[in-house]
Amino acid sequence: MEHEGWPQLPYEQWLPTYRTLHRYTQIAGKIKLALSPFLNEWWHAALFPRARGLTTGIIPFRGRLFEITFDCLGHNLTVLDSKGRMRSFELGDRSVADFYALLFATLEELDIEVAIDPTPQEMESTVPLNVDTSDFQYDRASVERFWNLLSRVAGVFEQFRSGFSGKASPVHFWWGSFDLNLTRYSGRGCSAPSHAPRLARIDCDEEHFSGGFWPGNEKFPQPAFYAYGYPAPKGIEGQRISPEGSKWDPAMGEFILPYDTVRVSPDPEGAILKFLETSYRAIADLGDWDRAFLERTVK
Repeated sequence: MEHEGWPQLPYEQWLPTYRTLHRYTQIAGKIKLALSPFLNEWWHAALFPRARGLTTGIIPFRGRLFEITFDCLGHNLTVLDSKGRMRSFELGDRSVADFYALLFATLEELDIEVAIDPTPQEMESTVPLNVDTSDFQYDRASVERFWNLLSRVAGVFEQFRSGFSGKASPVHFWWGSFDLNLTRYSGRGCSAPSHAPRLARIDCDEEHFSGGFWPGNEKFPQPAFYAYGYPAPKGIEGQRISPEGSKWDPAMGEFILPYDTVRVSPDPEGAILKFLETSYRAIADLGDWDRAFLERTVK
């Protein structure tokens, strides 16, 4: 059974556009990272879903605010500031280096100065973004299909987030790994291995459950939902979760639910919620979380 609003998203078919869009979002994300005050768990660096695409949200700069938004339906990028000024340009078949130059020229028109590290994050490619003229493609239909799917998933994630009264992340989009994510915290501290990079040491300073969706990568070339706990509680790999088709993937070190399983299920939204809820309960119960307190009804 297929459902309107849950389109096919074959990894290989839209890969050239995926790679291009991934690099575009990294440039905007790095601008936000360079100018935003630090927040715990790197939340100051993330992008956020909006009605028509992804946005940096507000970025402070010399007494004013601005934001960068990817309109995935109108296919343009817009920069707005709190002085009422706006600049935009069309998204299309443009090399990453050309996009980089155009975005920085747009910021300059708005008197916004920023320097970023152009090295790609969490990608196999090490070609700096400001000189990357490798294969690129921007297929509008693929971008719209991806956004329509991501917007549906974001709505389901918001439902799941509402059932938790402990510390939880916003529903956000990581431009490094190109995934939509949300995280629940137990309230207990922990630490990453001493040799871990700074990114992981900050991200892993509290015990947590994390769930998300990503369109695949070289290691796992298919779109899927994922869930994991940090630190992983003993025995988690033997836990059975729902819906049918969900499983523990030892290579990935997390629970996986293929998107194609969700897409053809009788109730896609319900399948995603069941996956998140059952994987969360498995991790929280094995980790001895205080669920009565963390899931209490706040009146």
